[in-house]
Amino acid sequence: MMKKFRFAILMLVCMTGFVSTSCSDELTSTYSQKYRVMCGFQVVSYRELTNVIGNFGQFATIRQSGDKIVMKTLQSETRYNLDALSKDFRFGLGGIIVGTDNWGNYRAFDLACPNCDRNDYRLTLGENGVVTCGKCGIKYDLNNDGVILSKGNGTYESPRGLYRYPISYDGVRINIVN
Repeated sequence: MMKKFRFAILMLVCMTGFVSTSCSDELTSTYSQKYRVMCGFQVVSYRELTNVIGNFGQFATIRQSGDKIVMKTLQSETRYNLDALSKDFRFGLGGIIVGTDNWGNYRAFDLACPNCDRNDYRLTLGENGVVTCGKCGIKYDLNNDGVILSKGNGTYESPRGLYRYPISYDGVRINIVN
């Protein structure tokens, strides 16, 4: 009886150690900390943001290109000058995807494919909140927390979902900071 009890205790200790060390913070956290994001925009100053924040299932991309901020939706693309306040913004690896999902929740994701993991392999916005990587072909669903819809060309056996960032909107200003 005592041997069974010792064995049970030993198994419990081993399992507890395995569970506590088997997952990294990146895999268990809702939001990614892998790439630094820090930006904020007054929504009414940017046509693309006004369109996506007020409409469920709509998204826009935001990235820096030289001395400009490029904002793009399915319908438009505008280049805005970087001002003194926005010159220190951080846009993750490839830029940011921001919008409102089909349930009215504000969402922010990295614009770079998390599997190719390079700033020049950006995702392309498509209909119904679907984004696609031009390199590996993986498709993601922005309306469902960036989950994988299809594996694309099969380059990655176990692809990961999109890097997601915390976003807040107070009716005037969007802030994305991790």
